[in-house]
Amino acid sequence: MAIAISVAMLYMPAQAWAQQTTPAATGSQGAEQAVASKAAARKAKADQKKAATQLGAVVVTGIRASVEKAQDIKRDADTFVDSVSATDIGALPDRSVTETLARIPGVTIDHFLSQGDPEHFSAEGNGVQVRGLTQVRSELNGRDIFSANGGHALSFQDVPSELMSGVDVYKNQTAEMIEGGLGGTVNLRTFMPFDFQGQKIAASVSENYGDFVKKYKPSASVLYSNRWHTSLGDMGFLVDVADSRLATRTDGLFVRPFFKNASGTWVPRGADWRTLLYDRKRDGAYLAFQWRPSNNLDLYATAFQSKYHEVWNEDAIFVSNDPTKVMVDASQPSQVNGGVFQSGRLTQDGGMPMGTDIRASNSHSKTTDFSTGMKWRLGTSTELASSLQFVKATTNSLDSTVALGTNVPYIDVALNGSNPPHIGVDSAFTGNPANYYWGFTMDHQNQNYAKELAWRADIDHTFVDGFVQGVRGGVRLTNRSADNIDTGYNWKPVFQTWMQGWALPSGALPGLNLNGTVNTSLVHLDTFKNFYKGDAGIPGAFYAPVPSTALGYPGSYADIHNAAIPYYIGGGYNVPYQPTLLDAAHTNLQHEKTYAAYAMLDFGVDDIGLSGNIGVRAVKTRNASQGFLVYPNQAFAPYLGTGQSAPISARNEYTDVLPSLNVKWELAPNWITRFAFSKAVARPDFSQMQAYQILSAAVLSGYTPPPGTTTLPLDKLTLTSSSNSNPYLTPMKANQFDLSLEWYFDQDRGGMAWINLFHKGISDYFRNESHFVTYPGVDGNSYQYLVTRPVNVGKATIDGAEIGWNQFFDFLPVKGFGMSANYTYIRSRTHVPNDTTAVPVDTDGSGYGSLPADGLSRDSLNVAGFYEHGPWQIRLAYNWRSQYLLSIGPNGYNGTDNSIPWKLPVFADAYGQLDGSIFYAFNEHVKLGLEMNNLNNAEQRTIMDQNASGKHVTSWYVNDARYALTLRATF
Repeated sequence: MAIAISVAMLYMPAQAWAQQTTPAATGSQGAEQAVASKAAARKAKADQKKAATQLGAVVVTGIRASVEKAQDIKRDADTFVDSVSATDIGALPDRSVTETLARIPGVTIDHFLSQGDPEHFSAEGNGVQVRGLTQVRSELNGRDIFSANGGHALSFQDVPSELMSGVDVYKNQTAEMIEGGLGGTVNLRTFMPFDFQGQKIAASVSENYGDFVKKYKPSASVLYSNRWHTSLGDMGFLVDVADSRLATRTDGLFVRPFFKNASGTWVPRGADWRTLLYDRKRDGAYLAFQWRPSNNLDLYATAFQSKYHEVWNEDAIFVSNDPTKVMVDASQPSQVNGGVFQSGRLTQDGGMPMGTDIRASNSHSKTTDFSTGMKWRLGTSTELASSLQFVKATTNSLDSTVALGTNVPYIDVALNGSNPPHIGVDSAFTGNPANYYWGFTMDHQNQNYAKELAWRADIDHTFVDGFVQGVRGGVRLTNRSADNIDTGYNWKPVFQTWMQGWALPSGALPGLNLNGTVNTSLVHLDTFKNFYKGDAGIPGAFYAPVPSTALGYPGSYADIHNAAIPYYIGGGYNVPYQPTLLDAAHTNLQHEKTYAAYAMLDFGVDDIGLSGNIGVRAVKTRNASQGFLVYPNQAFAPYLGTGQSAPISARNEYTDVLPSLNVKWELAPNWITRFAFSKAVARPDFSQMQAYQILSAAVLSGYTPPPGTTTLPLDKLTLTSSSNSNPYLTPMKANQFDLSLEWYFDQDRGGMAWINLFHKGISDYFRNESHFVTYPGVDGNSYQYLVTRPVNVGKATIDGAEIGWNQFFDFLPVKGFGMSANYTYIRSRTHVPNDTTAVPVDTDGSGYGSLPADGLSRDSLNVAGFYEHGPWQIRLAYNWRSQYLLSIGPNGYNGTDNSIPWKLPVFADAYGQLDGSIFYAFNEHVKLGLEMNNLNNAEQRTIMDQNASGKHVTSWYVNDARYALTLRATF
């Protein structure tokens, strides 16, 4: 089969192993290189002193090979590493890299489209956390890889899993590893031509089906690799291409935050629901060339490209009412327990304002990597290596919402605890288009470009005898720039109830038929067919705009707003529509250079099985940002400015010194204990370092200027500024420790058990705080503004344990069964000041005690069962994580009512998903199988935390069970 490991290799002398595997590792500085060309070579002296048992070559394939390969990587690595390897070429054990990562101990993923967004579920998952931290470094074959998303990391969902040979997660680090992973480092591995003895051809084709969306989508991949002996030396070439498509549907129900009404009852603002249709296309191409002109020299060149096109649209019905005016209809049956609403009819005078929208997102991302390098062996003890890399990434996206409005007479709501609520409306009312009006539009655009040029050089020298077994050193230089345009969410009303009497005439709002272009032809009746897979009552049919209206921006927006002009009577709305410009005011220009050097010493005492390394890495970072300072536009303070903007630039420079120590001791045969210490850093994202500041001046609260006043003194003004960025941020830092005990009790059958204890002491968190900062006025004087923006402040500790076990039960009468399980426990304690822009406040103004770190689950679990015997290969895998804090005050959970600026904490409830696969091999070349995701029809819930009204499940989501019929062939 395609991925095979010879049992004989496991017992070869290390020098022989290194000679066989070094070519395969050329071009990669990831885990396999650590296993082959480094770790094995450094054990050569000890292994040569031992009598190596040469067994006959027995080829191990499939799931067993994957488990054994991960075991070898973990055992021989220089530091703490966990891995997943493909069972066949182009066949990681999941349909996406993100889902694969969730199988690794200490790694969790979000099941939402974007981090901190509780309103949009994602079938394949999104943000990756390692040990509860989102500051994760991403690598491709040990080198930089990133997406153009305003950050330093890769969006793992962008990468075709079919191109990967494996995924490694580094939990601690050595001095030679590139800095930037506070939680850990994720290295994606690809194949190289010298991985194979000769020609290799592999292909796969799948037909994917979602049982909820009821659509079929194809996927395919093909790999060709060959190597030749020529007069110029050994040469190898590999090409790998993949195309993967997926369609899913998600239905969600929501119960909104509770408010205390005039009768003293805690009543929800309302309830709403939505259906999201998701479609993505992921393409990838990978080329690799290797050349060995002599036994002492290896050269390589690779090209990698990943393209991701994501389109989704959502029909939603949502409340847009004044929550303080909601009442329980006393004429209908209702239930209230302990002063908290349980069921009944919600209403308010004039009807409950609601919106029905179509929200559509169209996003294109592309990442391209060109790399080349060489390794030159000087004799038997010294190796020189150098590599050059160029990475380019782009992202272009439009997120567009067009909404209608309607004032429904009532909403019937019956809460059912953790089960979805029953929601009902007057279907005759909502099914009549005459009861709707054009509500609002909202666009959000991103246009990002990033590139990097990186070069590194390394030297590695080993010693024959002595405690010091080798020394390593190297340098790395990078030059990276990013041009990010983000327009933000630009909400613009068409007709709203609060506009009546001043911008619109009092009375009924204009209907849908505004002119010959903007009319009922732009809407459709959404009946929510098979809503929630039939497990929740159909709330009712609603009219909403069609997707093309949202995706037709800016033309469709101009049609709607311009058609509304004749209906306005004032308020400044009767002007032609102007689209949001992708101009300098929305642009974030960043330039980053790094200069790194490291030195590292390998040591060991062969007689007692002790080995390790100690080293230090020093890196200087230089940042430059370009942006704008926007002056106040306060009529009473012309000396401060008149709203004009001035270009500004900011420069920041800092040096980090990062020591590390890794010790491994084989205290008894097949028993290994490890210890690691290192200092890690995570630089702020480019989106957090924008040089853009808007200054504001307001009349002092409670003060009314006398008639005729033209200018106010400074003591009658409040000068403020708020920003989500700060170009002078420095990295977050962590002192991290690991201690483990590993038992390889059945090495040739994948038998392994381990426990790993870890601690991270984190400092220099990014938190919004307010400080006085001086800025010039147009009169030449300086003025102090209270500026709220992110700064480095506060500390936190993360402690935890990872426990794991792998084994194949070959001692059973029925052969072929195996099992893998791991559990992670994490506890965090924070000493970080509250973010001044995200202090949790309940709707009654009450506060909260300390909350856990966001994104961090206390418990996570993976269990997988295998059966592999004869032609059959069966796998069932369950992944689960416990409740965690999603966000404080996200969309739908913040506002200002009764003069209270409230922001609720929202948690993701515990979530577990069952996946599986069944394959049958017709022969050694061809196999057919069924891959399955979400077999248990998992329900994702979110929880809003309120004080007097208690905790409530606030949303429920269901998604597709996904099936892929897959044919694979290797020759």
